[in-house]
Amino acid sequence: MKLYDLLKEIDFERLAGSTGEKKARDIFKKHLKAWGLKSKEHKFELNSFDTGTAEVIHKKTKLKAHPLGLVKTTEVSGELCFIENSELVLCQKGTLKNKIVLTYTRSPILADRLKEEGVVAVIYITPPYKDVYCMNLRQKSFEEGAVPAVYISYNDAKILSQKCGENITVKIEQLAEKRKSYNLVVDIPGTGADRTLTCLVAHYDTVALSHGANDNAAGSVVCMKIAEHYSQHPPLRDLRIILFSGEELGLCGSFAYVNKYKDELKDKMGLCINVDVSGDDVGTDKFYALATIEILGYVDGIFKEEGLVFNKALDIYSSDCMPFSVYEIPSINLAREGGESTFFIHTKYDSYDKVTQRGLEATFNATKILCDRLLNSKIYPVKSGIDPSLRDKIEKYLFNSTREEPKLEWKKKYEK
Repeated sequence: MKLYDLLKEIDFERLAGSTGEKKARDIFKKHLKAWGLKSKEHKFELNSFDTGTAEVIHKKTKLKAHPLGLVKTTEVSGELCFIENSELVLCQKGTLKNKIVLTYTRSPILADRLKEEGVVAVIYITPPYKDVYCMNLRQKSFEEGAVPAVYISYNDAKILSQKCGENITVKIEQLAEKRKSYNLVVDIPGTGADRTLTCLVAHYDTVALSHGANDNAAGSVVCMKIAEHYSQHPPLRDLRIILFSGEELGLCGSFAYVNKYKDELKDKMGLCINVDVSGDDVGTDKFYALATIEILGYVDGIFKEEGLVFNKALDIYSSDCMPFSVYEIPSINLAREGGESTFFIHTKYDSYDKVTQRGLEATFNATKILCDRLLNSKIYPVKSGIDPSLRDKIEKYLFNSTREEPKLEWKKKYEK
């Protein structure tokens, strides 16, 4: 199987819980069956939506916008207030009630504050030279009733920003509801070195409008190519490949999977390898070790032995590795960034024509090297654990993602 050919097969929108998600999953299952591999579907529930439309109306002028995922059908009017940096809201309270805010900054904390301030809608500005961004509300924000929000283009924002103090209308049409979604799981048994489990994961869902070639059809096809390889060359240790859905809606698939199988994962798992974002023909190869300094050095060393030089960091990574970190299961997160396809992430232009076989092979080669070392070494070469310096970052990330107090299971120092 050629990486680029499979990527073109799934070049369509794949919202979690949609017919597009099922279509992609069926394509994966067809290939896995041809390679003699059995797959299982792991079902979970999440809040999802159908891609909607939006517009911002000022008198007779209508500006095209795009609603955040999970925002429901609504129409609101109010006085426009332009705040380039909405952190101003944290410093100045009680001035935005019943207003519509146009802003260049977005974060979960600020979104909560806008709701507390009585803002009736928020209009976020896409950076210049990009098409309108496609982003999503958090699951809990949807359930609690977030402020209606849309994105507009940078050029339209320049026009709209001149209308401060005037009345405008934000109109959104979008269905959002509870749905079923599915992770796809493939187990490739080892021939008996020991029972340590390595998980190779990627997410195959997309944001609205986007075909998600870079983010993250690329990671998905890398995992599929690894599955094909080990179907023909059984490893010494067990490999589990998981294609998660619902990542773009708040890591829903990975949270659901890890929560259900946490006892097995805590008992057997050695390392998670997460592949998220790849395909740039010219780009920068990176890996983020949500792990220990020792694992960071180990991975950097084996890559260099094979002639690969990656930028590296000991840090968290906003992807499906995060639910594993709750139980101190370390992860290596592989990415290729900085080129044309990465530039268009979360827009309608993240499509197969921005990705190349060469860009995909760069990430595949690194993934295969790492898998081969972990699965076929005489002794499993890494120990579980996450550097204590990352704990605060993990806690903050998980809270901002779920808006619930994270229940972390850190080992006591004397147990290490």
